[in-house]
Amino acid sequence: MMIIHRSLWLLLLALAGCSVIQSQQGTPIPEDASMGVLPLVNLSQTPQAGDQAASVLAAILRAKGSDKVTLYLPDDRNPLLYESSERQQEAREAARGDEVAYLVTGTVEEWRYKSGLDGEPAVGVTLEIRSTSDNRIVWSGTAARTGWGRESLSVAAHKVIDELTGQMPLVSGE
Repeated sequence: MMIIHRSLWLLLLALAGCSVIQSQQGTPIPEDASMGVLPLVNLSQTPQAGDQAASVLAAILRAKGSDKVTLYLPDDRNPLLYESSERQQEAREAARGDEVAYLVTGTVEEWRYKSGLDGEPAVGVTLEIRSTSDNRIVWSGTAARTGWGRESLSVAAHKVIDELTGQMPLVSGE
């Protein structure tokens, strides 16, 4: 009986996919503070991965109760034709013009399906939150995950970003 129980546990662990997350404790951030989500710098080989990750991030933050989240994705140029750090700088200036309290920035290190028979999704994201008043990093974290062949890339990405936002030091304004 104990052997079957252990085998079931190992099977469930294997089905969960492989993931890793690291983050700092960070300074408490009021959940109702205004946040600007910038396009993430895309270090992966997948076009527009930084914009996709930023969109997911903004939606998850809103779903977790942060009401004042604005997504800043510059749309005046083709994002495939100019560098993502330039786009991030333009978004940063727009967010500062709106006087948001915190900027959420970061990088996408991996955003793809791995080659091979299974074609597993692989996602790696690093996020940081900066106070706009002094440009100080108040929190940072990084997470990566590989899923299974039948899991979509967007599901793996959602799980990574959801885990990261769960580590953010957001506190309710009670």
